[in-house]
Amino acid sequence: MTFVPVQALLAACVRQPWALGAYDTFNLEMTQGIVDAAVAERSPLIIMMLPGFMPAADWPGVIAMIAAEAARARASIPVALQLDHCTTLEQVAWGIRLGASGVMLDASSLPFEQNVSLTRRAVEMCHPVGVSVEAELGHVGYSTEKISDADSHARLTRVDEAVRFVAETQVDALAVAVGTIHGLYRGKPVIDFDRLHALREALDIPLVLHGGSDTPDEDIQRAIATGVDKINIWTDVRVAYLRAIRDFLATTTLEGYAFEQLMAAARQSVCAAARQKMRVFGSAGKADGFRPPGAT
Repeated sequence: MTFVPVQALLAACVRQPWALGAYDTFNLEMTQGIVDAAVAERSPLIIMMLPGFMPAADWPGVIAMIAAEAARARASIPVALQLDHCTTLEQVAWGIRLGASGVMLDASSLPFEQNVSLTRRAVEMCHPVGVSVEAELGHVGYSTEKISDADSHARLTRVDEAVRFVAETQVDALAVAVGTIHGLYRGKPVIDFDRLHALREALDIPLVLHGGSDTPDEDIQRAIATGVDKINIWTDVRVAYLRAIRDFLATTTLEGYAFEQLMAAARQSVCAAARQKMRVFGSAGKADGFRPPGAT
C-alpha cells in the first residue's frame, strides 16, 4: 500500500478552523482502535510509529502491520504514515525504505545551527522521493523532567529563529514549543497563545503541537483557532489501552478470561479515545470527498 503524503493531508487544514490528529501506535490492537476511530468519524488519518520505542529489527513488521490495517480503511479515508521523533539520518533512511510517507526529525535538543544542518540533510534525502519532513524548533519537554520556569521559557520557539529555520531547511511542517509537554501534566498547562499567533502570522507551513495528550479541550480548540494544523497524540491512546486492560483484569480471574476479549476491550478503549480527539480537533467528516490540494 502507498500511504498518502503527510503534507497532502496537512495542506488541507492550514489556516482552517480544524486540525488533524497524528496518533502514535505500538501494536496491533492499538492500531486497529485508531483506524476504527478514523473510519467511524470519517476523519483523514496520520498514524505514527516511534522508532525509539522498539529495536530497528522490529520496524519492518510493525510498519507492515500498520499498512495492512490502513489498507482496510483506504476506501473510506486517506491515511498517512509518519515516523515520529527520528533522531538520526539513519532512522530517516529506514523510514524511506520501509514506505513511510513522512518523517519527523527531532534535533530540537541540539544548538540551532546543528538542528538546521541535520534537518536540511533530512529534507535533501526525503523530498526527491516524495516523503514529507517535520522538524522541531524550541524544545517540547517531558512531564518527568524537573526544570525551572526560566529554563522552560528558554525552550519556547522564537519567531525570528523559526522564520530563519524554515527558510534554510525548506522543511514541510514545524513543531513549535509554546508550553505543552509530552506525557501527563502535573498541573494546568500554560500555553503561550500570543507566541503561537505570532508564529502563525510569520510562517506559511503547517504548525504542529506536540504534547497534545492531557491538554484541556478548550486549550486545544483555542490552539487550533490560533493556527495549529497537526496535533500529536500518544499518551492518551496509551493510557486508554492500559486502563482497559487494568479494568478487565480487575473483574475476572486469570483462569476465566478469554484473551480475545481482553484485546477487544483494549481496541475499543483506544477507538473511543481517538474518536473523542477527532471530534475536538474538528477532523471528523473531513474525509468525505477528500481531495489533496492541487488535485484535478
